[in-house]
Amino acid sequence: MSTTGYWSRYVSERLTRRRALRGAAAAGGAVATLSLAGCGGGDEGGQATADPSGLLTSPVDTSAQAKTGGVLKHFDTADVTTFDPIATTSFSAQARIAAYTYPRMVKFKTAKFPDFATGEVEGDLAESFEISGDKLQVTFRLRQGLKWDQRAPTSGRAIDAQDVMATWARYSRISTSRGNLVYDATSAPTAPVESMTSPDARTIVLKLKQPDASLLPLFGWRSFYVMPREADGGFDPKGETRGYGPWLLTEYSPGTLRVWTKNPDYYVKGRPYMDKVEVPILPEYATRLAQFKAGNIYTSVVQPDDVIQTKKDLSQTELRQNESYSTVPSDLGFGFSGDSPWKDERLRQAVSLLLDRELMIDTLGGREKFKQQGIDLPARYHSVIGAGWDGYWMDPKDEKKFGSNAKFYRYDVAEAKKLMAAAGFANGLETTLFFNGGTNYGATYTRAAEVVAGLLSDGGIRTKLGPKEYQNDWLPNYHYAYCLQWRAGKPIVGFDGIAYRAVSGYPTVASQIFQNLHRDGAEFEGATVDGRNPEQGDPEVNNAIERIKREFDIKKQQELAQDFQRMMAKKAYSIPNLPYAILGFTVNWPVIGNMGVYRSWPGGAGSITESNLEWWIDDRRPPLGRA
Repeated sequence: MSTTGYWSRYVSERLTRRRALRGAAAAGGAVATLSLAGCGGGDEGGQATADPSGLLTSPVDTSAQAKTGGVLKHFDTADVTTFDPIATTSFSAQARIAAYTYPRMVKFKTAKFPDFATGEVEGDLAESFEISGDKLQVTFRLRQGLKWDQRAPTSGRAIDAQDVMATWARYSRISTSRGNLVYDATSAPTAPVESMTSPDARTIVLKLKQPDASLLPLFGWRSFYVMPREADGGFDPKGETRGYGPWLLTEYSPGTLRVWTKNPDYYVKGRPYMDKVEVPILPEYATRLAQFKAGNIYTSVVQPDDVIQTKKDLSQTELRQNESYSTVPSDLGFGFSGDSPWKDERLRQAVSLLLDRELMIDTLGGREKFKQQGIDLPARYHSVIGAGWDGYWMDPKDEKKFGSNAKFYRYDVAEAKKLMAAAGFANGLETTLFFNGGTNYGATYTRAAEVVAGLLSDGGIRTKLGPKEYQNDWLPNYHYAYCLQWRAGKPIVGFDGIAYRAVSGYPTVASQIFQNLHRDGAEFEGATVDGRNPEQGDPEVNNAIERIKREFDIKKQQELAQDFQRMMAKKAYSIPNLPYAILGFTVNWPVIGNMGVYRSWPGGAGSITESNLEWWIDDRRPPLGRA
């Protein structure tokens, strides 16, 4: 089967409403803004709204004028703790390092404005692939002539199937996300891949234990980057790269700067256009904003509160509305240790009822400020499935479709107090909201923790803030407290309180909910029916996710996903927080040609190796020129 086969249909219906957005953008011209009606997944909607501000910019295709050369002035908010994408599930290692310089077996096709990416995959390291009729075997054929980094120990040698096999062996042995793909009768009985073999130097064959509708998207995601076999003892992958991608790391000053230089031998001919990407590491927002205003950063650093004023102060910059809603709701999970009150679903439901989602959109999302400038800020409520998964997501405000459990997404203090009283807490209770106390999740994350603690306290759940050090406390003791995959045989560490998680994005609905809400998931949050063994999860939830994971018919999978949302609203193991998604804004300098023209799949590995390959530096435009 070709790359345009049945797996690409898996997410194609997701575009129903996004095509309405596309039409709105095209109709509005260079200053169009987008608005969506708040309706359930699969419904068509979306209307162009007026833009009295005259501030918004639409993408313009400048490919005909594109030229090589120049430096992209980018930035990062934090350094990475490791360069090795196999040894960690950390977004930073995978998106900030591996995405630049290591290939995947497949990658996601981009779309050209005004179209949207569909989730269809195409070859990356694999030139082609074939899927057997029973969906129990996948055969990859590798590209020929690709060579690793010229530095020892890879010394410019050809990439071959043994590199894939060595990466698979490392992944199977040490990756905490191996449960995505590597079947194990005990630890990962629902994973698809029973074996990987290599009959010759350019062929990889996967034998599957069971079909999985997310298999190819998972190989195009960011957990399985192919690395040279020398990564297992020949060099230190934690602090060095020996890659083959569009970019090679040529300068690194820990905590200060990363410089990427284009790979002249990259298989996409003529790409990248740019010679270098400079990435200074700037933890302080004020510093980033000052550098952006000075023209030393070209990409958007601006937080929502400052978007309009920055655009007004720097009239030559471009204000753009994001193209899609987030597919990844950060969430509130619960600790089940000892006599934790959160074993009672009524108290978890009360937490959801105390979240004033409209207030959070107005304040944290900045809707009121944009409204004052005549700019619409469309917003949706996340359910347990992110609001960006059109066709799968249901609007919790639509009671006709969502059903009676939509009531748990209302802001209803009185009902929350009734639930607390029924659970034996008529006078409320005390708890702690634990969260990552570092800066790597961004300022909005910390502000949201403060807002949530205030909202819960106002409703009688007297909530203290519990910031935790990221690497050695937050991750093992809260974020991964009940995750069997991450703990890999280490004792389960529980807690009593609420944990505010920023979760990773995955390439499909099925893989997203599997990772967070199934007992075998790489970021499982814990669930229990009877208060015991939260690391084993809720059997009803586990079974429902497995049905979704193995369903290849799109309509049937969407129906199962919608049933799942109704069920999880009541069980309330995971409560979206931030509980909303908005079509927010970025401010960038127009020196970047083709900004927004080529669009990546939001569940992919990142835009560096996909849509951003079409970026080029137009030195005629600000801040470099005046055209």
